[in-house]
Amino acid sequence: MERLPDPEPGDTARLDQLAAHWREAPPDIRQDVLTAAAAVQDAPEPGRVAHLLETLGRLKLPDTPDGTP
Repeated sequence: MERLPDPEPGDTARLDQLAAHWREAPPDIRQDVLTAAAAVQDAPEPGRVAHLLETLGRLKLPDTPDGTP
């Protein structure tokens, strides 16, 4: 098994920010993300991956580590 990379400064803060966005997301979007992710795990086909990425886009996550769009 490959060794995981060492964390970079700020990684924990970015993960905390991502978790906060996830908690604030509407329940229907969170469920759609979980359903799409399960479909990719079941069969990682390009269409399913594209659907997962589109669904993740509905979360409106910030594009930058400091949270700005």
